[in-house]
Amino acid sequence: MSRFNLRDVSDRLSRSRSTEAVAFEFLRFLEGSRPEWRASLAFYEVSQDAFVDVYERDRGKLVRRNIVVRVDQLPHRLVRKLFHASAFFNDADRKALSTNAGTTPCYTADPREASELQPLTPLSDWQSCVCLPLGYQDDLIGILVLVSPRRTAFPSKVLGEIVPLRSIVTVALAQHLYRAARGRVAQDEDASQHLRREVEMLDAHSTQLGEDNHAKAEALEALAAQIDLLDKSSGGYKGELERVKVALTALEDQSETATEHLSAAYSQLNETQWEVMELERTIDFMKEVFQVLAEEHEQATFPQHMMTWFCDRFGIERCSLMVLDAGSEALQIAAQCGIDPAIAGRVKVRVGQGVAGWVARHRKPLFVRLRQDAGQLPQAPEGAYNSDSFIVAPLLHGGRLYGVLSLSNKRDGEPFNQTDLDRVILAAAALAAALAGYDVAKRAAAWR
Repeated sequence: MSRFNLRDVSDRLSRSRSTEAVAFEFLRFLEGSRPEWRASLAFYEVSQDAFVDVYERDRGKLVRRNIVVRVDQLPHRLVRKLFHASAFFNDADRKALSTNAGTTPCYTADPREASELQPLTPLSDWQSCVCLPLGYQDDLIGILVLVSPRRTAFPSKVLGEIVPLRSIVTVALAQHLYRAARGRVAQDEDASQHLRREVEMLDAHSTQLGEDNHAKAEALEALAAQIDLLDKSSGGYKGELERVKVALTALEDQSETATEHLSAAYSQLNETQWEVMELERTIDFMKEVFQVLAEEHEQATFPQHMMTWFCDRFGIERCSLMVLDAGSEALQIAAQCGIDPAIAGRVKVRVGQGVAGWVARHRKPLFVRLRQDAGQLPQAPEGAYNSDSFIVAPLLHGGRLYGVLSLSNKRDGEPFNQTDLDRVILAAAALAAALAGYDVAKRAAAWR
């Protein structure tokens, strides 16, 4: 049971009209629960990769300190605990914070780290300090820092009572930040409309200038005709004028050709840049795959853990791993997400039958962007997929088939693309190597 009246907290926060009001109520609830506690709330600015705008209470009033504390200036253990493991690599290209920032329990600081945490703490001479992230969905909003002059002031039971309060405050902060962002978007739209009107005026002015230039060109041609009539006897001038006309025509043709070449080069550059960006994202994705595989897992729960991870990283609703039975004649589901467990337990597909059986027999991936693109390939049973696009890949290692990985039903309704296929094939190879390792360990244990 939490020491905080969550209904009262929710009512007060719902009446708060700004982010500062929510922060004031949050800090008041925390410091009011324990007299020796001091609390501060710092907001995270992703563009600077730093914590800014630290709020704390002083004599019953909310005080705001405008500071910039970069993440790489914080204690390394804090970054490893609350941020993605790759945050220490490539500081100039820090990817992001981990997607579980809002669910990370806490970080208990050591008094030796007081100097590094000093910009975020409301009390410099503390004996106990705990840092709790405030994350909403995949975004980090800020970090709560609680300090106390008493040792062991934040046991696990006390922190467990703060978690529901933190969750309610996080939602309230996210709502206010969303409203503020929406207001800025409206201002940007007004500025965009103003700019559009300016562009329209410039286009009209440009059209008028073009018409004036055309009229001047016609007048120039008329004048040239008069000069030609007056200088009929001067063949030299006439020939020179013809040569100038030919040169101008050639220059115009060259200009058009150069413009076409530049346009083609620019398009090719854009395509190359996009391919490089996708390749970098694929490399980052494989780093995450190997980081997950490098973690310690229980062999019994490892397949299900990987299926859940695949659903999250690919943004899909259905993912399954099918393995061969004892006779290596049929496939059955070993782990899945998005399938009725009662149905999944009864699924059994013979090698060569259905989509998964076809992939197992031919040992090559099947990528269907649209259902009609499958051609003569075996179709999935009616109702097995509610999306036209899916990817099925074999898990091969050392020439041996360890299973079949199936992905379908993107949450955004978009079909899978070639980049998704490349990443699935790479991830399937890494997963097959991991399953092969478990198989080798299992057989070695059986010989002991």
